[in-house]
Amino acid sequence: MSNNTFKGDYDLFNNPMVNNARSAMSKEDLERYEDWGHAVFDDIDYETASVTKYPPPMLNALSYIEESLKSGQHPSTLNIDEINILNEMRGKEWYKNWGYEEEDLVEVKNFLKKN
Repeated sequence: MSNNTFKGDYDLFNNPMVNNARSAMSKEDLERYEDWGHAVFDDIDYETASVTKYPPPMLNALSYIEESLKSGQHPSTLNIDEINILNEMRGKEWYKNWGYEEEDLVEVKNFLKKN
């Protein structure tokens, strides 16, 4: 059989090597791999290349950032990680949700540099 020939009855997840590795794993390891599988295949829409479900730490960070903005924090005072979270989870024009324009993202930083 050449390297270019595919054997039709080959099943990656039902073969002796995989079965032996699986049987050697602890219950916790199997659960962890199952969770990873769900994270990779359930939480990503591969047709649109977008995440459909975010992990709890990211959701907590988003909540904290949004509450800060609701409480009056100016968007120009956000750090790059906070801006990246907002861009990822709320879209590139997230600042419009709080009545700001793109220029407002640097307004306070420029003012502080001048004074």
